[in-house]
Amino acid sequence: MIAPRQAALGLADVLQPGERIVFAVRPDMRSILRSKRILIWIGLAWLGAVALVHATGTLPNGVLVPLALAGAAMLAAPFVIAFEVAFTTYAVTDRRALIVRRPPARPPLVSVAFADMDREIEVLETGGGAGHLYFASGRPTRMRDTDFTGKLAFRDVADVHKLVDLLTRARNGTATSAR
Repeated sequence: MIAPRQAALGLADVLQPGERIVFAVRPDMRSILRSKRILIWIGLAWLGAVALVHATGTLPNGVLVPLALAGAAMLAAPFVIAFEVAFTTYAVTDRRALIVRRPPARPPLVSVAFADMDREIEVLETGGGAGHLYFASGRPTRMRDTDFTGKLAFRDVADVHKLVDLLTRARNGTATSAR
């Protein structure tokens, strides 16, 4: 969790006059790497198979190089994703929920007023207390933080159930800034 004063300074350019941060978090890197670790294992096995084929000399290098690059891409993908989401901040104010990204990530801002949120907040746990917090439906599925049904979420956040409680209290107007 990011201290509200620090978050307010970092998000000053997107906050409305008089708006107060209730809580702000960044995606949990351990959760991201844990949920994408299958790519690491597939990439390692793929590169091992390419090395074995290269050692036996059964395929020419013109075929092996693209295969090796595909394995390297699978191995690197979780770390590229983790780097990219390091520029993301999820925040809840006393008026709305924000997904803020700093360059080079896009889109820079997604904002959902409390009135536009779903009545029920949904959680998809990814392990270790982390998970996705779904709070708004009917969004375009091509948006980055939506699933295939159009539900918008704070993705890969640590201690997701605590955030559900904080978001619920903020929507009810009973939240104080998280410390």
